[in-house]
Amino acid sequence: MSPRPARTRRVPFAVASFAISAVLTAIGSFSGDDDHQLRQWLIVLAISAVVTVIVFWFIVPRIDNLPRGALILAIIGAVTVVVFWLGIPVIFAGAAALLALEARRTPSTAATAALVLAALTTIAAVLLAFVG
Repeated sequence: MSPRPARTRRVPFAVASFAISAVLTAIGSFSGDDDHQLRQWLIVLAISAVVTVIVFWFIVPRIDNLPRGALILAIIGAVTVVVFWLGIPVIFAGAAALLALEARRTPSTAATAALVLAALTTIAAVLLAFVG
């Protein structure tokens, strides 16, 4: 078992994940001609904030097997691309990246796979923000 991720690294990853999610959802929300763009974006932002808190403060600290946890979060992030407009794929990808980077202190195929999947999820979220 690997040690739990340091709290000092968790906060920057959480903030960065939420900020990227906020920007991507803003791009998606304000790119159309809907009359309620701001309200829509604020609702999605609230959902993203709640998911960020749950993932980074309730789930991540409880994961003992970092490579496996990183891979599971990366897979969840990839699956949530289906509902990319909620802004949550990047949050799961950020949490997966945090755990994978912590786990890579010792060689791990699962951690490497999680990093790759988290990167691909983030790329997909960026592309979908512009074309979705």
